[in-house]
Amino acid sequence: MATTAIRVILGLLAFSGAAMGMEFVARFMHKYVMHGTGWCLHYDHHNRQGRIFQKNDLYFFFFAGLSFVLIYSGLRTSLYEVAAAGFGVALYGIGYVLFHDIMFHGRIKRFKFKPRSRYLKRIINAHRVHHATVTQGGALSFSFLWAPRFYNPENQAAVEAKIAEIREMQMALRNRERDRAQEGAVD
Repeated sequence: MATTAIRVILGLLAFSGAAMGMEFVARFMHKYVMHGTGWCLHYDHHNRQGRIFQKNDLYFFFFAGLSFVLIYSGLRTSLYEVAAAGFGVALYGIGYVLFHDIMFHGRIKRFKFKPRSRYLKRIINAHRVHHATVTQGGALSFSFLWAPRFYNPENQAAVEAKIAEIREMQMALRNRERDRAQEGAVD
């Protein structure tokens, strides 16, 4: 009886720890992989072309695979705490899809979303700042379901100023790249 209670508690801790810990994993992956060596897949997400699917969607398989492996191996070996962690990863994935793909990017056209809570307004502001960049470098705010207080709705003017600053910097970078390409074509 005591061992069952301990395993239930451990399972709940594994579930909630994995669900919350995935924000750190996702932030690390987003900053150092997607905006690093994996930019070739993430590029089209920042430079939308109106397609339904993007190369960036391939990252879904990494995270879904992690969840599947944890759930499958945990259930197969009766290590239910491992399976619980896999379900926590899956819960984070559901939150990510709901916020990022459906609410923010509107990838399901039938759902129109107007944020009312301070929390949703804050993470939307943070993601707007992130998407002001269209190049690999210079991006800010790599989190998905958490954002610092700077992005609170009462700081809207500062957020809009940051977006304008980033877009101006991005325009200068693109102009510089265009000029270099033209100089190379002239030589």
